[in-house]
Amino acid sequence: MPQDQIIAQYLFIHNVFGHFYKDTLNWLSTIYPRFQYKVLGTYEKSVEYIDKMCQFGRETDKPLFPALILNPTGDFMPADAIAGGRQLWRYPFLSPAFIKRVYDPIYQDQNIIVTPGFMRIKGDMEFIMLFSSFYEYCDVRMFLFNTFGGLDRIIYPLFYNSFIILPQEFLDYEYYNEYTGLKYKIDWTTASGYQYLVKTIAQDKLVVPLRIKPQYSLVSLSDASTRYGGSDNLPEWKLTGTMNFEIELPNYMVLESDYLSEKISLNIEYGSAYSVYHDFVQPPPEFKTVIPKIYSYGLDSTSNSEMEIPPEILPGSCGTGTDFVLDGRYFHFVTQAEVDSTSNLVIVLPLEINDQRELTLFSSSGEMAYGDHYTLSSDGKEVIINRSRVDLYTDMVIELYIYKRVSP
Repeated sequence: MPQDQIIAQYLFIHNVFGHFYKDTLNWLSTIYPRFQYKVLGTYEKSVEYIDKMCQFGRETDKPLFPALILNPTGDFMPADAIAGGRQLWRYPFLSPAFIKRVYDPIYQDQNIIVTPGFMRIKGDMEFIMLFSSFYEYCDVRMFLFNTFGGLDRIIYPLFYNSFIILPQEFLDYEYYNEYTGLKYKIDWTTASGYQYLVKTIAQDKLVVPLRIKPQYSLVSLSDASTRYGGSDNLPEWKLTGTMNFEIELPNYMVLESDYLSEKISLNIEYGSAYSVYHDFVQPPPEFKTVIPKIYSYGLDSTSNSEMEIPPEILPGSCGTGTDFVLDGRYFHFVTQAEVDSTSNLVIVLPLEINDQRELTLFSSSGEMAYGDHYTLSSDGKEVIINRSRVDLYTDMVIELYIYKRVSP
């Protein structure tokens, strides 16, 4: 049964920006409760006129002190790599299928999963604060230092609410299973979807709610006051500052159908082995006492009978030609004590190895190189793992393949 995958870039992202700037302005105004006048620098004069008429019941020809003005800039861009802004799954045309492993879905049932992808961006915004006296100026400057913890300190003061506008192709999508005959469209009300009038485009859209937590840091604060005021003006007390922000914004969405269907892919390579014998055999008693944490797998180590192994399943470089055949496969599970140790890891072998070609090692990273990742002891009874070249971790599995020579 074919699986559908629909990738839709998020339209009308400006709504999320608008909610972010508005809530940032409201948050800044709480730093000093006496602010009487606040405005976004992006507002049209006509919109601001109507807003202030509603707020004060009259026309205001100038800001009422103390006043707060927030001026967002348009110079935002993806965040730095160290902040998580360059991962491939941030972008819809690089690695979109990975986002279902990073973010919670906004809709999910047994057949369909819809997951939003977020881009992490950074930017800055300027604020201007106007006061009626120098003393008020001093108060608010101190309040700002208290709120931001000084300059260049990252804070997370608020969550703000917004919404994701669902793309039309997701609303029109109809799931169909040709084997069961099941057919239906997504019921977005089960995902808290609701109709909302998006004022910037004057259209009703189906949206789902969204909560975002931005980070801020105060990067500059300066005195922009005009003192003395000349012969006919009074002094103007003005405080200006710039703050940086980073924020995760919805960037695209992925709809995937039949996401629970199993996909079986057999990939045989170095580090993989497949046996025609039963899965697991406990080691004989002498192995348990001499070789802690080593277990035999795939071959019966208690039997003296030779077992013929098809050459095509022999792993590593030792399985070439007819010189060697696989004699046994063993696991060593790395313990916490071995991880904490500062010395090389020593594994006691179940039998003496006289030729390095009689032994091949594998880890989760693939085949281990002799002389680089491991060496044999001089008596051939131990394997020495070079911990400066191998990253050890608890319960890490090291596979040991022991071969025997069958030709002169």
